[in-house]
Parts: sequence; C-alpha cells; structure tokens
Amino acid sequence: MQTSAIPPSSPPATGLARYWQYRDLVRNLVAKDLKVRYQGAALGFLWSLGNPLALILLYDFVFTHVFRSDLPHYILYLIVGVLHYNLFSQSVSQSCESLTGASGLIQKIYFPRILVPTASLLFTLALWVIAILILVVLYPFLGGVYHWGLLLYPLALGLYIAFIWGIVLTFSVLQVELRDLKHMVEIALMFGFWFTPIGYDINVLKPTTREIISLNPLTQFMDLFHALLYAGTLPALSHVLIASAWTVATLTVGTILFRRRARHLVEDL
Repeated sequence: MQTSAIPPSSPPATGLARYWQYRDLVRNLVAKDLKVRYQGAALGFLWSLGNPLALILLYDFVFTHVFRSDLPHYILYLIVGVLHYNLFSQSVSQSCESLTGASGLIQKIYFPRILVPTASLLFTLALWVIAILILVVLYPFLGGVYHWGLLLYPLALGLYIAFIWGIVLTFSVLQVELRDLKHMVEIALMFGFWFTPIGYDINVLKPTTREIISLNPLTQFMDLFHALLYAGTLPALSHVLIASAWTVATLTVGTILFRRRARHLVEDL
C-alpha cells in the first residue's frame, strides 16, 4: 500500500533566528518604556538630555573656575566622559527593575526572558543616540579633530555596549531575589562617577590614587573614548586588551547567571 509522504515540519528556529522572531515584542517593550517615562511631559524625551547637561555644566564650573583644569578644550573632554558614563549608569539602573516590572507579561506568555533586559538596554540606547548626535554636530566647534582613528569608534562603542549588556543581564536577574539591589546600585553609580576619569586626567593623580582608579573597568573604556574623540589619537593597545577582557568577563558571567535563573523566573516573580 502506498502512503502519501508527509512533508516534515519546519525545524524550530535556533540561535539568533529564534530571537529575531520576537523583534516586534522587543519593539513594543521599548515603545512602552518611552511612553511610560515621558507621558504627559511637555518636553518629552528632551528631558533625557537634562541630566547629562546638568552634570556637564556643574563639572565645567568646578574644574574651570574652582580647581582650574589645565586640559585644553576641557568642555569636549568633559562631554565625552559624561555622555559615555551616563550610557552605563542609566542602562544599569534602568535594567535592575526590568524583569520585576515585566512580571505580568512573563507570567502570562512564553518568550525568551533575555529579551526583557535587552529591551531595557535598547531603550536607554535610543535616548542616548540623541545626545551623541548633538555631540556630532558640535564636535568641530568644541575643538574636536577629524582623523582616521574615528572609524574605530563604532568598534569601541560596540565593545562598551557588550560590556554593559553583561552587567545588565546580571543585575536584572539578581534584582528578582534581592529587591534592595537597585538602591545599592544607584549609590554605587554615584561613587563610580567620581572614581572614573570623566572630568579629570588620571595622569595628574598621585601614583597610589591612579592605581586605584585604574582598577575601575570603566577607566579603560574612558581612555578609549577620550583617545579617539578628544585627543585625536589611537588608544593604547593595553587599554583595548583590558577593556576586551572585562567585556568577555561580564558577558560570560551575565549570560551564564541569567540562563540559570531564567528557568525559575515565573515562580520567583
């Protein structure tokens, strides 16, 4: 007896294709965050520029009129540091409550849980791009110099975003069990601002202080950005290697920890 062949069903998507199927969900999560944060605000997303602008003005006043920084084109040095630190601090702070804030959605339907903190990071990036575009416009007027090394900036930024993503994954899943984590992170970020060479040159510090500041992984990334965008030079290879090592470390810890904890998210939330 002949039987008609039944065509095999399409194999389930794997790898990146699996996550690509949920792109509309990620888009909706980002749009929801934008709507919730700025709904009813007269200036809308322009408020996202308020915090970095206030920090830049404060730092500029302190180090120009009080402590007298000797750095030429100091405002450019400052803007580069503040913008990139803000990307880190806002991404990490925002992500802490990303899973707990989406508990209703997580308990109702299945989707890769990693998309929730990833959408949180993309939301922060969407706002940050506005600030960096303003820097692009003002760059030559602030003393910036165009050079071939600027072509490496997207690579440095991609490395930085990957480093941040690893921390975002870690803190988002830890917040589910440690509900006080967000408050501790916000305090740490305040200290981190001053322990990162954002508005000062690390080379003018005392050797002991310089060694302590160098232990901060953000110091390596700030060196990359200041070299490319401020000094008009290529970053030191040692800084690139150390920044890459930190990125591998945060991504490894973040993805492993998230995968282990994600299985129990529905129960824990």
